[in-house]
Amino acid sequence: MAIHNITDSALLVKKSRRTIQRYIASGKLTMVSNSLGKPQIDTSELIRVFGVLSKVSQKRIAKKSQSVAAKLLRKNNSINLTPNELEDIISRAVEKALSKAIPLLIEDKKTAPIAEENPEPIPELMPESITPTVPVAHKKRKLIPVINRPFIAKKKERKNGYAAAFGLPNVITEVIHLQIMKLHSEGLTSREIEKKVSVSQASIQRTITVST
Repeated sequence: MAIHNITDSALLVKKSRRTIQRYIASGKLTMVSNSLGKPQIDTSELIRVFGVLSKVSQKRIAKKSQSVAAKLLRKNNSINLTPNELEDIISRAVEKALSKAIPLLIEDKKTAPIAEENPEPIPELMPESITPTVPVAHKKRKLIPVINRPFIAKKKERKNGYAAAFGLPNVITEVIHLQIMKLHSEGLTSREIEKKVSVSQASIQRTITVST
């Protein structure tokens, strides 16, 4: 049978993506990873857990897969692809097409610069009477040259659409999210999970809190 990504699996069983992810994290649903490390679920596994699949969604996914496959074959006539490579490309293209309808990114509002207030005039000082004093020899001070350092603008961190959609920290991708929830269900602490996924404990704890 065919394998499907999380988006297609959710359509086939008429469930949300979050529900599919929770089933995977709790061990109720078995997944495999493709060559890119993305989770894939076999059709037989979906039927075992959820029963009969949606016929309308099956036709919709099959139609999009055929369309994507035809375009890829026309574009890459000189390239020989293995069945597994072609299936990965089709899966990614279908997932991208389906996710266009979901708003993932929120643009920052640009704020207008605040106008500087007019500085208050400095009152003139009255000249004081000059008292003759004994001249004092002053040591010459060495002038320290001023080094103008080039201004380096900080790169704006690119927003993670998947993390924004589920209210997760920006460093959490779909694969890392599933790994954290799976390790958490096995009883590992945030510190132990940090050693396996290379993400800060704060991000791990927030991910667990949002997903449970």
